[in-house]
Amino acid sequence: MDVIVRYMLATLLALVGGLVGFYLIPYEPFGAVGNVLFMGALFGFIAGFLGFTGFFGNVVNAFLVSFILWFVLPGQWFVIWTGGNAGYMVGNVLGQLGRLSAVKKIEAEAL
Repeated sequence: MDVIVRYMLATLLALVGGLVGFYLIPYEPFGAVGNVLFMGALFGFIAGFLGFTGFFGNVVNAFLVSFILWFVLPGQWFVIWTGGNAGYMVGNVLGQLGRLSAVKKIEAEAL
């Protein structure tokens, strides 16, 4: 049950990040898609750094579910869904790496 709740939370955070990027940030520097990706990544980084969610559900959303939603959602909602999930999964991985390296769970040795 915990896995399903974390998946729903990750999807919700990716959508909120996508909505914020699409509607609340001006399009001039990066365009709508860039804003959606950036805000999704920001939300994912924070959630990954704090250890709330993982990223695998967003991989499924971005690559498998988006193919089906291409035919159902209007253009702006497809950008919000796909860009939010894609940005979220990248930001979440970076946040998890930051958290794990901060607590010394990841170590590297020079040869």
